[in-house]
Amino acid sequence: MFSYPQTSFEPYWGPPSATIDWCEENYLFTPYIAELINAFTNVGFILLATHHIYSTYKNRHGLLYFFISIGFASVGFGSFMFHSTLWYQHQLMDELPMVWVTAIPFGYIWGWDRPNPWNLIWNIGTLLITSLFTYIYIFIYRDPIFHQIFYAILNFGVIYKTIMTIKKVIPDEKIRKNQYKLLIFSFSLFIFGFFIWNLDNFFCSKLISWRRNYLGWPLGFLLEGHGWWHVFTGLGIYYFVLYNMILSTYMRGEGDNYEIVRYGFLVEVRRKHDKNI
Repeated sequence: MFSYPQTSFEPYWGPPSATIDWCEENYLFTPYIAELINAFTNVGFILLATHHIYSTYKNRHGLLYFFISIGFASVGFGSFMFHSTLWYQHQLMDELPMVWVTAIPFGYIWGWDRPNPWNLIWNIGTLLITSLFTYIYIFIYRDPIFHQIFYAILNFGVIYKTIMTIKKVIPDEKIRKNQYKLLIFSFSLFIFGFFIWNLDNFFCSKLISWRRNYLGWPLGFLLEGHGWWHVFTGLGIYYFVLYNMILSTYMRGEGDNYEIVRYGFLVEVRRKHDKNI
């Protein structure tokens, strides 16, 4: 166990300009990374998204999931830059990809079973509303609560519509139940991560004291609640994308052509005739 540094480095990136600063003490270990744990816990986003990108390409899940997976990775990269610098520009690189990567399936799923031109209206409408939110959030109203509310609306919209769609397109009761279980699992990861993050918010001063006076580092890193939020959120997004990917195979009428293959905690929605490649 090592004791925490008593003073912080002079920040290479200058004074923070972000509208949020987290419980992790800034620039303790290097002048180049403001929040070491909050930054590097985002590597999981990028690795999990890379697996989805590979699976999408290999199993031909289409451009929709390629863009979603790229967006997933960009959330991790943006969050890494944000927690490294605490710049407002990088805060937007963290927050806005979260919104856009959710808006893509939102517009798709709500327009999927509607006749022309309503399917197009749903997609264009989602694009315009999300663009309007982006403009307001950047230039007019920078309150993070505004971002969190809009992001939550998109997520619950996708969840509600996918549940309704499962009933329409998946005839097998066992597969439907597995989908519901996967949704509950992914959402539970979000909730658990959110719970730990809020412990970080409410008990920040005590957690800093415990890290400094009792645990030292690296054990003190385990009490960085926002870092755990990144870990559990990354897993939650991974399984939520997987849940939607499975559903989309049935929406395309190709559900019987795919199988679920597990590699530990990683999962692949694999085309059956590709299994020996």
